[in-house]
Amino acid sequence: MRKLANLAAMVLWLGCQPAFGFDYERYQATDLDALLTQSRPRSGLDLHGTRPLKLRVTLVAYGESCETFSLKTSLKMAGVVVDEQHPVTRCITVRSAKGRDLRMFIQDVVADFLPKEVPLGGQVMLFAIHVYSTPEGPGLLVNEFSTDAGSDPAAGAKL
Repeated sequence: MRKLANLAAMVLWLGCQPAFGFDYERYQATDLDALLTQSRPRSGLDLHGTRPLKLRVTLVAYGESCETFSLKTSLKMAGVVVDEQHPVTRCITVRSAKGRDLRMFIQDVVADFLPKEVPLGGQVMLFAIHVYSTPEGPGLLVNEFSTDAGSDPAAGAKL
C-alpha cells in the first residue's frame, strides 16, 4: 500500500510541478560519499522507488548525451509516467567531497540551465531522485539544482 501511495505522489509531482512549484522540503540531505558506500547488487538492478535526495557536489562535466534506457525502464517499473514534456537524454558528472566521481541523469531542461549558473569545478546543490542501484553505483536523476551556499535553497537563489 505504501508503494502505491509513493507512486501516486510521484506521478502527481511530475505532472503538477509547474503548477505548485518545486518542493525542496521533500528532499533529504544526503552525503554522496555515504551513498556511494551503500551496498549494491552483485548483478542486475535494485529499484529504490524514487527516493528524493539533496546532495552538495562539485560539478565536473555538463550534460552530455547518455544511454537512458535503464532509467526510463526503472521509472516505468516504479509507476512513474515518463512524458515528453520532461525529457531525459543527458548525464552530468559530479565529484563527492572525497573525490569520487559519479555520472547522474539530468532532466534536459535542468541541464540547459546548469552551464549558465555553475562553472565547472563549482559547488552545487542537486535535488535528485534515487531510482535504482547497479553494481556500478546508484542511478540518480537530477530534477533541480541550487547555487545557494546556505542550507535552505528555497530561501536563496533558485532556478
